[in-house]
Amino acid sequence: MNKLTKITNLNLYVILFILLVSWFIFPPWSLNIICLACCNGLVVLSLLVLMRCGLISFGHGLYYCLGGYTVAMSYNFLNIKDAFFLIFITLIVGAFTSILLGFFVRRFRGIFFAMMNLALSMIFFGIIVKSVSLGSTDGFGIKSLTYLGFEIKQQQRLNVVSYFFIIITSFICLFLVSKYTTSSIGKMVLAIKDNEIRANYLGINVKKQIHSIYVISGVLASLGGALMVILVGHVTPEDTAYWTKSGEFVFVAILSGTVNVIAPLLGSLFFEFIRSYALYLFPNTWQMVIGIILIVGIIYLPEGLGSIFKNSEKVKNAIRSKKT
Repeated sequence: MNKLTKITNLNLYVILFILLVSWFIFPPWSLNIICLACCNGLVVLSLLVLMRCGLISFGHGLYYCLGGYTVAMSYNFLNIKDAFFLIFITLIVGAFTSILLGFFVRRFRGIFFAMMNLALSMIFFGIIVKSVSLGSTDGFGIKSLTYLGFEIKQQQRLNVVSYFFIIITSFICLFLVSKYTTSSIGKMVLAIKDNEIRANYLGINVKKQIHSIYVISGVLASLGGALMVILVGHVTPEDTAYWTKSGEFVFVAILSGTVNVIAPLLGSLFFEFIRSYALYLFPNTWQMVIGIILIVGIIYLPEGLGSIFKNSEKVKNAIRSKKT
């Protein structure tokens, strides 16, 4: 397990270095896709935390929307323009909301858990759409931000500071979740997934553990929404809280798998680039192209894109054993 953890951390360092260097190499349009993939990847990562416990949510667009609106409303109503402070407020709001809703949803399992989150998401969507003070269907927009008091003079929304801020923040979350999954507390959820009754007999407070991972999941998804608004500069309820957006996150989570924490980032990058090219090459049938890719992925990579690293490690061990 320690060896696997070291390999995962090494892969994270390598991918982080590649993405940071990409600013100086890749064209601007691809940099926007990379940042958007990192933002959405945090929501997929939040679903991975739930899936390790045998749960899935069809309504995590609620927290994605909550994070985005927290940033936009803090900017417009409270005149808070520092990105670090906006992220801090988002973490508090996301944690507070997920703690409250966690007392309610932690009692459900299986499809009931998934549909209950979907219902909460659609209720939140309806509230925002009907509230003129919250921007209704038009949403909110933000302008220039500061970073620890430092103001960027460039006119572009995506600049070197905002790019590095989004990438590094996303990878900090990846490292923290990696530490959590390998800890003793993080491994308890695997026992709950295998057999909840036996986990209870072992003295594990199942409801408390599910509540805690739900809070972690909600905070990650809220952070993804906050970073998305910092990147795009605008948020609407239809692009965040509507059920199709939550379904998209589940789609990418299935495509990514739960083998390791790198999988959500890889799956999100893969999905965003494939969707961009599919929209460009097949504007009328791009959904069919993505559906075919998902079918092929399930057939040849049943454990998701993250299993590529797992399979490569098996091949290396096989080669070493033959040499010895």
